[in-house]
Amino acid sequence: MLDTTAISAKERQLALQSYDILHSAQEKLFDDLAELAAYIFSVPVARIAFVGTVEVWHKAGVGMPAQERMAPEQTLCSQAVLAEAPVLVFEELNTMPATAATQERAVRFYAGAPVRTAQGLAIGTVCLAGYEPRQFSAAEQQVLTQLATLVMRALEARQRLRKAGEAAWEQLRETAEATLHNQMAVVRYLKARSEGEVPVPAELLEPIAKRLEEVADVLRQAE
Repeated sequence: MLDTTAISAKERQLALQSYDILHSAQEKLFDDLAELAAYIFSVPVARIAFVGTVEVWHKAGVGMPAQERMAPEQTLCSQAVLAEAPVLVFEELNTMPATAATQERAVRFYAGAPVRTAQGLAIGTVCLAGYEPRQFSAAEQQVLTQLATLVMRALEARQRLRKAGEAAWEQLRETAEATLHNQMAVVRYLKARSEGEVPVPAELLEPIAKRLEEVADVLRQAE
């Protein structure tokens, strides 16, 4: 009998390898996206993680180290890439072994949106974590998914432009970083008006989503 699970896992790994992102150097664009995720959702931890066969590698992070490797069983990101739901959410965790060696405080909340290729293969996550239980609304899940899509667009642009040489990717990346920086200033203004309300109100998330789409428009220039 054909093992479709094994085939899917192999396809995911081949797709991940094609982007040459594992163990790559830190890049400000990805760092800023992780920072923005933490700020939008008022969480202490946000990470961009890529799920390999034997490790989960964190490209960028806020509140926990970037460039960190974890075994798949130590992190919920390895479950998020396999979940049927668009976002894997645990609003109240009793235990989170992944943080035992690195954090004095136990993670009680987790939300992870898969980073999916155009073929629908989940190769990583944009994930959030917190030390207190909290609700995570459908509107918040939608924006977290939008952030994961933005990470995928960055990967695609990075892959496509680097074939022509690093300079092309560096130029677009700098433009995207500048656009994201400008949008982050607007997001901070909008968030200040909500006084850190959790879950983040849907009426606040709507203009934030429009700001994220402007960054996506920059990355689309590589298509």
